[in-house]
Amino acid sequence: MRTFKGFIIKCVLFLVPFFVLAGFYFYDDPFKVLREYKKYDNDPIFLNEDYIGWKTYKNYRDSLHFDSFILGNSCTMAFLTSDWEKYLNGSKAIRLYGTAERLAAVHRKVMALDKEEEHIANVLLIVDATLLREYQLSTGYMHLLPPEVSGMNKFKFQSQFAQEFFNPKFLVPYMDYRVCRRYRNYMRGIVNPDKNIRNVVTNDLWNPREHEIEQLGEHYWEKHKKRFRPRPGEERVHPPVLMKPQIKLLSEIAKVFQNHHTKYKIIISPEYKQIRLNPADVKQLKEIFGAENVYDFSGINKYTNNIRNYYEGSHYRPCLGRQLLDSVYATHETTY
Repeated sequence: MRTFKGFIIKCVLFLVPFFVLAGFYFYDDPFKVLREYKKYDNDPIFLNEDYIGWKTYKNYRDSLHFDSFILGNSCTMAFLTSDWEKYLNGSKAIRLYGTAERLAAVHRKVMALDKEEEHIANVLLIVDATLLREYQLSTGYMHLLPPEVSGMNKFKFQSQFAQEFFNPKFLVPYMDYRVCRRYRNYMRGIVNPDKNIRNVVTNDLWNPREHEIEQLGEHYWEKHKKRFRPRPGEERVHPPVLMKPQIKLLSEIAKVFQNHHTKYKIIISPEYKQIRLNPADVKQLKEIFGAENVYDFSGINKYTNNIRNYYEGSHYRPCLGRQLLDSVYATHETTY
């Protein structure tokens, strides 16, 4: 009898840390997926942007009547909804992006919008070779689409976040930061040291590096020169990425746009690396969406030559986003 009681006591003691941590998980809701929130603003950890964007859209769609959508990866931060709306004749825009977004995720979002909206007035789709190449959904908690968009079982959706919480790679830096409120280098990718400022209605993101640029001026690019790898200065071209699976998804997206009489623009990002999207892929995009709707800013040109258009080697600034919008909507021509 004593042996059995001792076994029970040991089991309870063994499970106590689990229950304590589970309590933290349900109380903190670190990923903001357990409860409904009216606003998703500054959070100490990096959140799933696909989920946050969609929930923000659903929270405000009835009151603000969104009818225009910015889709793509994190480079969409360069295109503020307030800048885009200047060309939209009264339409209301929201940004629905994802971290390291894939074509498959863009496709699912467009299909979901097709069901949700009677009319999709405008779409600004920002693409690059990496996005276009990926025709299957990403795995991992940072890339899960909301169940109503992906079709995933809600229990499976929630279980993936819970599993990630108990993963030591997440749990240790999260609990360290929660207790000490101090960022340490090993927390990179889990805890957000920059405290990006999110517009809780339109899902725009203000990058704190803009403030740093205001303070440092030209010295900013000298200070962060390690983030800008040297470029060869000669033409480089991505291998083709659009094959049958990608073409199928893109064609289905175009079909939705046609059914809604959507005014859409496809912008091929001006990446700092200055590698051109393959001409065969550009041609394919123009065949699917119409040549008048596809704008290729990749490769070596006046936009990518100017290092001051970039925060680092992966993301460009709203000042460049405004130049591209003006080129697309105001002059209706691309000038290199």
